[in-house]
Amino acid sequence: MKSQIAVPIPTEQFVELVNFLREEKDIRDPVEVVSYAIEYFLNNAAHKQDDLLVTRSSHGYQWKNLYLPDKTQIRMQYKGRYFYATVERDEIIFERTPISPGSLANKIAGSSRNAWRDLWIKRPEDKEWKLADDCRRDAEDIDPDEAMKDFLSTSNTLRASNDDNNISR
Repeated sequence: MKSQIAVPIPTEQFVELVNFLREEKDIRDPVEVVSYAIEYFLNNAAHKQDDLLVTRSSHGYQWKNLYLPDKTQIRMQYKGRYFYATVERDEIIFERTPISPGSLANKIAGSSRNAWRDLWIKRPEDKEWKLADDCRRDAEDIDPDEAMKDFLSTSNTLRASNDDNNISR
């Protein structure tokens, strides 16, 4: 007999999974699907780190819901001139002084500004500058339904693969 443990997850998340399975006419037990998710993660995390594991350096600046990794560049254009700051370890540095994003925008303009709309971000993995407000929106735009569809598709493939392996044994 296999022993089992209970792993607490938010009720809303479990209900969302149950509803999703029902909508997709998937008759599997939601607990089985969660188990496949863990199995999939364990089988793939080592060679798919970019997709499955948080690979942040241990340093960076957390701006509300937006994480800015170490070496992120920040710029603001004001009166035809560009001003630059950089995330160094856990701080934003402007003119060799730690500063918050809001204070940075205000200092550059000499008046009250909205940093989300005035600052542009270029993280180490970014090819182009992005408006901070767009980066913030991207951080909020993880669609749970799309993520679940991707997971279930992969889960079905994994299950079929496991079934094939069990047959050949």
